[in-house]
Amino acid sequence: MSVFDLRGGCVALGGREVLHDVDVRVEPGEFVAVLGANGSGKTTLVRTLVGLVPLSSGSLEVFGTPLSRFREWPRLGYVPQRLAVGGGVPSTVREVVASGRIGRTRRLRRMGRADREAVEHALGDVGLTDRADDPVATLSGGQQQRVLIARALAGEPEVLVLDEPTAGVDADSQDTLAGALGHLSQAGGSVVLVAHELGPLAELIGRAVVLGGGRVLSDGPPPEPEGHHAHPSHVHVHPHESAAPAARPVLDPRTF
Repeated sequence: MSVFDLRGGCVALGGREVLHDVDVRVEPGEFVAVLGANGSGKTTLVRTLVGLVPLSSGSLEVFGTPLSRFREWPRLGYVPQRLAVGGGVPSTVREVVASGRIGRTRRLRRMGRADREAVEHALGDVGLTDRADDPVATLSGGQQQRVLIARALAGEPEVLVLDEPTAGVDADSQDTLAGALGHLSQAGGSVVLVAHELGPLAELIGRAVVLGGGRVLSDGPPPEPEGHHAHPSHVHVHPHESAAPAARPVLDPRTF
C-alpha cells in the first residue's frame, strides 16, 4: 500500500493550471525530495498530497484510500513554509508542540502519560528541550521552524511532509533537522520535503522528484551538487526572489 498515489494530477489556481498531469507515488519508508525552480509547482504538489489543495482532475489515494474518503489524518504530519507559531499568543514551546497531540487524543480528554512522553521526545529530537518553557516569540526563526517540526513529530505520524524546512534556517538548525528526520526514517516513517538545496539532508534522501512548469521532469536518484553549491557553507539565495516574507499558508486543523 502506497503512502501517496497521485495519478494524472492537475491543479488549477486562480484560473491557471499549476500542475499538469502529474504522477507521483510514495512508498512506506521512502525519503523523497521535491525539487525545482521557483514557480515549478513544488509547494502546490505537497499541499495537494495532504489535501489542502483540490485536484481539478486526476486521482489521489492516501494509504490506499481515495482522498475524499480518507479520515485517518493523524497518520500524516505537515509542516508548512514560514508559518508564524507565535500568533500574538504567549504560548510556550511545549504548549505549541503539545498541540500536535490533538489528533491523537479523544475530545475533552486531558493529555496522558503517552502524550507527554511523545511531546518530550519530539522536543528532544529537535534540540529544544532546554527551551521548552520559553515563549515561542523569544526564539529565532530557525528555532521556531524546529518548533513546527516538533509539533508534527509529536503526533507520531507515519509520513511527514515538509515545505522548504531549511529555507532561511541557520546551519545548526539544519543539522538538527537532519538528525530528527533521520530518526523518523530509521523508524520506518516516510518523509516528503520540498527543497531548493539539500545541504545536510542530502545523505538521507533516496529519491528526488524534479518539477518544471508544473510537470515531472525526472523521478529518481537525487542530483549531485555541483560547483559552489557543493560547498558545505553554501547558502542558496535566489536573486529573483522578493525580500518580502512569503505568504503564509492556512494550515488545515486536521494536520495539527
